[in-house]
Amino acid sequence: MKFLIALACLLAVAAANPLDSYILNGQNAALGQFPWMAKISGCSASVLNKRTILTAAHCVCNRAPSSVEVGTVRAGRGTSYRVSNTYIYPGYPTGSGCAVVRDYDLAVLKTSSDIAFNSNVQPIALFSGSEPSAGSAIISMGYGGDHNGISNVLNYAETTLTRSGCGSAYFCSSRQPNSIYFGDSGGPMVYRSGSTYYQLGVNSGISSTTSLYANVVRYASFINRYT
Repeated sequence: MKFLIALACLLAVAAANPLDSYILNGQNAALGQFPWMAKISGCSASVLNKRTILTAAHCVCNRAPSSVEVGTVRAGRGTSYRVSNTYIYPGYPTGSGCAVVRDYDLAVLKTSSDIAFNSNVQPIALFSGSEPSAGSAIISMGYGGDHNGISNVLNYAETTLTRSGCGSAYFCSSRQPNSIYFGDSGGPMVYRSGSTYYQLGVNSGISSTTSLYANVVRYASFINRYT
């Protein structure tokens, strides 16, 4: 997977890539629209329960986050909780140079106190069962960047799954007409069944044509170990 670029690593090239919006061609989220969203330094994340946060390993492999923010569509205006433990998928490298997309790009964070749930803060369930087929509608979201750098504003994009060339470790979608980008790393890719949203993937990286999402179905046993 060496052709992939970790979204958290793209800040250095942002000035050369002017964007129309934070998630490329995305939309601004309304407060409470995606109440499971969370923000850590430089990346996005999701709330799984009152003490558990899911994000990408490449967001935390060099330095564990000290806090996580929830309940906001603009970073700095929500409620922050201290992170007490960070669990990176076994085998994912840590330290300098670790933030390159590869298999098992997942990490679980534990907060030191319970997250208070309300209309703007709610957990999301992980998807289980048979994986959706190619062409299924999905939504990706995050506090990603524009040509000026990290936006810190929650945006989302509706797109469809593609499976060709992804392998079992990832779900994929085309980068046209919209795409995840830097700062969206670690945020959830969700699938809607009826009126319920389920987290199907974790925003992981991009190639020239494809957005990549770590497959939470494949790695459910690791995630559930810490929930």
